[in-house]
Amino acid sequence: MSKKISKTTTLAIAAAATATVAATAPASSQEVINLTAISGYPPPATWIGSLVDAYMPAVDAELAKTGNYKIEWNKGISGQIVKPRGELEGVETGLGDMGVIVTAFHADKVPLYDVSFKTPFTSNDIALISATTQKMVNTFPQYASTWINEFNQIALAPTGAVDNYMLWSAKKITNLDQVKGLKVGAAGPNLPWVLAIGAAGVQTNLADAYNSLTTGIYEAMIVWRQGAGAFKLCEPAPFAYDATLGGVNGFSLNYNKDVWETLPEEVQLAAQAATKAWVTENVKRVNDGAKSGLARCEKEFGTEVTEASTEQRNAWAMALPPLGKQWAEERNAAGQPGTEILKAWMDEMRANNQPIARHWDRD
Repeated sequence: MSKKISKTTTLAIAAAATATVAATAPASSQEVINLTAISGYPPPATWIGSLVDAYMPAVDAELAKTGNYKIEWNKGISGQIVKPRGELEGVETGLGDMGVIVTAFHADKVPLYDVSFKTPFTSNDIALISATTQKMVNTFPQYASTWINEFNQIALAPTGAVDNYMLWSAKKITNLDQVKGLKVGAAGPNLPWVLAIGAAGVQTNLADAYNSLTTGIYEAMIVWRQGAGAFKLCEPAPFAYDATLGGVNGFSLNYNKDVWETLPEEVQLAAQAATKAWVTENVKRVNDGAKSGLARCEKEFGTEVTEASTEQRNAWAMALPPLGKQWAEERNAAGQPGTEILKAWMDEMRANNQPIARHWDRD
């Protein structure tokens, strides 16, 4: 005969089954999000090394606090997906979900970031330059709206790689008069700096610089210490004339807008919070690179640095056209707050007691 199962026994079996399922099921499911980061530059570039070694781990660490999300990073750097200068279009069109845009290459497209190039002889503090650029972004909505409306991007943070431009030459320079008639290589934004003191400016870039200096296409070049050491430019140009031309902002960490809007808020907040780690590490690498770059030049190629006198530095600064005012007026004409940004930039530099040779907003 079959035994009759009591109601109490039935409830006990059901409870045990429920407990078994609860014990074997995961407490919560973690969502994996795939993100492709792009750059034409390799990790030795401070802004990309910092992206890989500081920014991505910082995002991961922030998300690990809850365990709700995990990023699978596809590192499409070193020119795998886009070449140098191709980052802006790559993020805009979705070739990459995010990347570091070299704003210095796109002054025609994102001209508000060009203010540091229009105010030389102001600051060689790359941490301050990065922070001041961020303050401009936070204060003037036109920075963000340009990225969003014209390039389908969300900009999270800016930084720079140049702490202080110097004039490196094959022959020793101790006076600005020696620069007159000299063929000097410079990137586009730097050309006005040397033309103003009588040099024959030659448009160039770091990739071509060693051969150009070696073959005499030009006899001197505007470059920073880390760049001079890394590209061995101090071999053909072992003399450096330091007039504290200063540093510049040059990069923005951006996400494709369509991708950004699909990210959960927790991931967006983590991506934003991690920018501090990126900027901090990049600034450290720039400053460390300046020291090691100069040390390499001195040790391997006998580099000699000549410090410009205050009189010579001021003379060079005053020889330039009113770059800041010209830039501000162009931005004003385009419907952007050029005059306000220029003044805010210089006010920040004055408030931080920078070695300003020319007050560009007061010309």
